[in-house]
Amino acid sequence: MAMRISMKRVLAITRKNLQALAHDKRSVGLLIFMPILLMVLFGLAFGQPVKHVPIKIVNLDEGGTGIPMMVNDTQFSDLFINVLKADDRVSVSILNSISFDLASERAKVYGGNNYYALLVIPADFSEEMLNFSTHIQLSIYVDGSDPQTISSVFAAVTEAIGEVLNEISGAEDPHLELNTIYVAGSSDLRPIDSLGPGILSFAIFLFMILTVTGGFTKERLTGTLFRVKTTSTSKSEFVLGYLLGNSLIALVQSVLLLVISVLFFQIHIVGNILLLFFILFVYAMSCVGLGIFASTFAKNELQAFQFIPLLLIPSMFFSGFIFPINSFPEVFQVISYFIPMTYSINISRAIMINGFGMDMFYMDFLILLLLTGAFLVLAVVFFKMKKK
Repeated sequence: MAMRISMKRVLAITRKNLQALAHDKRSVGLLIFMPILLMVLFGLAFGQPVKHVPIKIVNLDEGGTGIPMMVNDTQFSDLFINVLKADDRVSVSILNSISFDLASERAKVYGGNNYYALLVIPADFSEEMLNFSTHIQLSIYVDGSDPQTISSVFAAVTEAIGEVLNEISGAEDPHLELNTIYVAGSSDLRPIDSLGPGILSFAIFLFMILTVTGGFTKERLTGTLFRVKTTSTSKSEFVLGYLLGNSLIALVQSVLLLVISVLFFQIHIVGNILLLFFILFVYAMSCVGLGIFASTFAKNELQAFQFIPLLLIPSMFFSGFIFPINSFPEVFQVISYFIPMTYSINISRAIMINGFGMDMFYMDFLILLLLTGAFLVLAVVFFKMKKK
């Protein structure tokens, strides 16, 4: 015989759950804070164009010969540069044309270290403009490994070209074209190729935070770590062992992810695969250290899992995984400096897409090492081996 459902008992259970939630101030705060945070971040990311992308310009323009070459007392090349300087999508630096060395400057066109584009204005630019030449060419050397960012550069440069052409009046307008040379990445780069390094770094972060934060808290609360205290094992040794073990697990996961990416999606990998695994191993250690550090503040497993979105969401938004860092206001961009995923994505992209070696991203690697060490120290300092 089927038992009748009692609304009184149903409401009693409902009331009990709501009362329990009301007494957990951390859960209440999370329920209110997280939706607000998500909407603000999505609004900032989708509502803002990519801004202040660093580019450099070298102006080799020597002006015309025997003809007026000024437009409102401004040379055409200067007009072009001034328009770009006024565009907040790019941040323009001017190179000295006298000491300019194309090979040297071209090698620096990599957004992870220097700038995203190098624009070269030719020596006969103003003269060709005033002669209504049908073939005037600006050369731009770009880092195309981040399509969203470089598209903002192309848009700004294209509009600046339009502004310069508007200053010309004649029987036949000059033809000004942009010659694009990819120093990194390529015009054929697919979205999956660009997102691949981010997906890899995000997957490691997600797996490590889920595993370590919940698992470490459970071991601490069930007394496993308290029993370790009775041995000669120190806190530092235990944390280092936990760190090493989970980092090796993350490395195995990285191998599986890369195999799947290559076999099923033909993801773009042109660099040293062993160097990539080494970087991911160091990055995984930083994730484990961060997970241990966060778990030391949890009084129970539920609270431990509540920390996960607080770690996950900023990393997802501010690391450059989905949205370019330059698409956020500058005050939010500072957060990216303290997120290990930022540097893992930069380095993985440099290896997988561009085939670069350590010399191109050593600064990112040093910062990643520094963050790994910092999280490890914090984990040891705040870790308490006690049964509670």
